[in-house]
Amino acid sequence: MRLSWSLSALAITAASVSAFAPVQNQVVTRASLALNQAVASADVKAKQDATLESMKAKDAGASAISKDDLDVVFEDEHIVVVSKPSGVLTIPGKDDSLPSLNKAVFERFGNESDRMDKMVVHRLGMDTSGLVVFARTDAAL
Repeated sequence: MRLSWSLSALAITAASVSAFAPVQNQVVTRASLALNQAVASADVKAKQDATLESMKAKDAGASAISKDDLDVVFEDEHIVVVSKPSGVLTIPGKDDSLPSLNKAVFERFGNESDRMDKMVVHRLGMDTSGLVVFARTDAAL
C-alpha cells in the first residue's frame, strides 16, 4: 500500500511540474521572439536606409537635360510625347533640384494647371530609354 501511495505521489508531483514547464517555455519563447523581432526590425531599417542612400546617390548622378535638348516625337494641345535618353530622370523625385525630363518638358510646354507634377502620365527608370507621354491638360491625365 505504501508503495502504491508513494508511486501516486510521485506521479502527481511529476504531473504538477510538467504542467508549469510549457508556461515557462512560452515566456522564454515570447521574450526571445520579441528580441528577434526587434533585431530584425533594426536590420530591415538599416538595409532600407542604405538602399535609400544608394538610390539618392544614383539619382544625383543623373544626366542634365534642358528644354532645348528635348526630342519631341508627337505634340498636340493635350499631350506631348518625348524620347527619353538613358541616364535621365523622368521625374525629379523629392529633390526638385535634380535635372529631369519632366522639368524640361514643363519649361518648354507648360500645362493647363501650371503644375509640373500634373504632367506625368507614366515614368521610365533612369537607365531606361524610350517614349514618355506628358499631359498638357487635366483631361489628358
